[in-house]
Amino acid sequence: MIVHGVTDNDVHPPLFGASQRLFGLYRGLARRHAVRVLAVVPNRNRGPAREQVGGFELLRRKAWYTAVTWRLERARLAPHFLAAHAHRARAAALLRDLGEAPDVLMADLPVAGALERRSAALRVYHAHNVELEHFQRAGPALAARHAWAARLRALEGRAVAAADLVVAVSAGDAATFQRLYGVAAERVIVAPNGWDETALRPPTPEERTRARSVLGIEADDYVALFMGSDVPHNRAALARLETALPRLPRGFRLVVVGRIADRLAGRREPWLLAFPERADVLPLLHAADAGVNPVASGGGSNVKLPAYLAAGLAVVTSAHGARGYEDLAPHVVIADESGAAGESLAAALSGRPRGWHAAGAPAPPALASYAWGRIGEALGDALERRLPAVGAAAPAAVAAGRGGSAA
Repeated sequence: MIVHGVTDNDVHPPLFGASQRLFGLYRGLARRHAVRVLAVVPNRNRGPAREQVGGFELLRRKAWYTAVTWRLERARLAPHFLAAHAHRARAAALLRDLGEAPDVLMADLPVAGALERRSAALRVYHAHNVELEHFQRAGPALAARHAWAARLRALEGRAVAAADLVVAVSAGDAATFQRLYGVAAERVIVAPNGWDETALRPPTPEERTRARSVLGIEADDYVALFMGSDVPHNRAALARLETALPRLPRGFRLVVVGRIADRLAGRREPWLLAFPERADVLPLLHAADAGVNPVASGGGSNVKLPAYLAAGLAVVTSAHGARGYEDLAPHVVIADESGAAGESLAAALSGRPRGWHAAGAPAPPALASYAWGRIGEALGDALERRLPAVGAAAPAAVAAGRGGSAA
């Protein structure tokens, strides 16, 4: 089976949630199938135009206009998803770069215009979230948000209508696609968010000692780790952590890594360590006792949660942060706010919860099913099973919903 992917994220190195998901899925697909991915990237991107990574071929094509829409969103004037219109205008040229028509063409929302232009046996809309829901719950602060939400609903509805299949990250997202856009249940596949089984593992005693020593962490310190990109729901989660940690006794430390840590530049609190985005977070995971995920909004699911568990850490999360991982729920601590901000989170951390590795227990049985290689292989199997059935017109409910009319 030949699989082509189109995305507006650079998938390598996989530094944050979206790129981690895409790299993991395409790496898993490439175990059994021929995979080529085209990423539309900003002009400042320094990656090569073509490279072989993770068993698949990655093409990069630069776009100047994404910087314009990014700045418009930062100025609260217009959403970044407006770049989708320029991507659609370039779709034919981008698809020519990918080469011959594939068996499967899979595209993310901003570049889903490619699904309308490319002849493929199976056209797949790959969704990181239900984007309308994510925009409404955790999107940027913009003027005329209601009008922009209507534009986004039309864009997402058009992508769903152009696709034979929709790939969602959770059963909850799958149900929302069915409700919002009338897509039949059999046209939605769930491929959950996962963890990198080629890179993540618990530390040996020597690795843990070395990782903590490098950071200047004392043997008795309890370290909570928060990883994330600089998006609204992670900013709110960081604010909760900044409220909770000072309430804890001496000896509790917070390590923050990723673009969200840029907001802590210049901070000097003794309980805080901040590190910019990096490809190798394993030493920081090895230095930590718990991974924290106190998010209260956002869509899809959070890739950090299975990553924390894969490194053997205790996990302290909000109920919202655990969404999409119901079978991992027995292995995490739920800390939702009740009363003053941070009380429940601080109480959970004050108990110094231990992860399965520190407790000498085996890994949670369900964790292996969230390895990216296994998820990608399962997605490939599901797509292959759908190939013989493709050819009939899209279901009437989907066709009638073309354009994403409001309900």
